[in-house]
Amino acid sequence: MTGIILAGGKSSRFNGVNKALLKIGNETIIENIIKKFKFIFNEILIVTNNPSAFNHLTNHNLTKLVKDIIPDKTSLGGLYSGLVYSSNQHNFVVACDMPFLNLDLIKYMLENVTDQYDIIIPRLNNRSLPNNGYETLHAIYSKNCITPIEKQLKQNNFKIIDFFSEVKVKEISENTIRQFDPELLSFFNINTEDDYQQALEIY
Repeated sequence: MTGIILAGGKSSRFNGVNKALLKIGNETIIENIIKKFKFIFNEILIVTNNPSAFNHLTNHNLTKLVKDIIPDKTSLGGLYSGLVYSSNQHNFVVACDMPFLNLDLIKYMLENVTDQYDIIIPRLNNRSLPNNGYETLHAIYSKNCITPIEKQLKQNNFKIIDFFSEVKVKEISENTIRQFDPELLSFFNINTEDDYQQALEIY
């Protein structure tokens, strides 16, 4: 399986700072993600439109840099590019600004992978959350998602969950998630300076 890290955002709420390269402890967030991914995946892709920022992370065959096939199409475009470039049918996809990924939760999600599902995704109980509680950037996507995503991109609709009706989705419930990650820190992501300071406190 391939681990895909989406690192193409403009960080507009963080004054243009590359969030993937923020340090939590002694390593950057993206270094931490790659370190965890190496335990599980035989291929790691970083989807970025700024490859020079991440060249230092590709000193082994496992990690590759790829650019957006269709630029400026938000996270959905990054997801599309990662799936197209991936060597594997199933792919675990995360954002580059998630410092507290939980390996046990990821491994549990991988245990649910079958050809029966195109997406395996955590869903939190609070449906008023963005994306109706789906954690779209902490999910497993198969290459069967490529065609419906491509169709949606042509319509300039960038909401990831809008193509879910065209594929087979398995939800991981919040109760199950909390067995591995009681505080749901897996889904903590950094959008602002306040978020970063909170992450440092959690760390």
